[in-house]
Amino acid sequence: MIAKHVKPRGSTKSSFYRLVDYITDEQNKEHRVGLVQSVNCHAATIDAAVTEVLATQQQNTRAKGDKTYHLLISFASGDEVTDEQLNAIEA
Repeated sequence: MIAKHVKPRGSTKSSFYRLVDYITDEQNKEHRVGLVQSVNCHAATIDAAVTEVLATQQQNTRAKGDKTYHLLISFASGDEVTDEQLNAIEA
């Protein structure tokens, strides 16, 4: 089970924080998300990864719009996908 994380300071307008919060919220479902991981971050936890990403986004002064992009890959009901397969898809 993934614990609810604490909203970092200064993330009031962070769509990235809201995205992570939504993805990791189980919403009373047994199997909502199979695997949550952060890649290309030094952070060891999801909370720390959110803080790291927000700090990196703040350094980008050229982009004026949303600095968050995510891709969702869904599988048919009954598909059995291992963590190793998910890692290969991500790579």
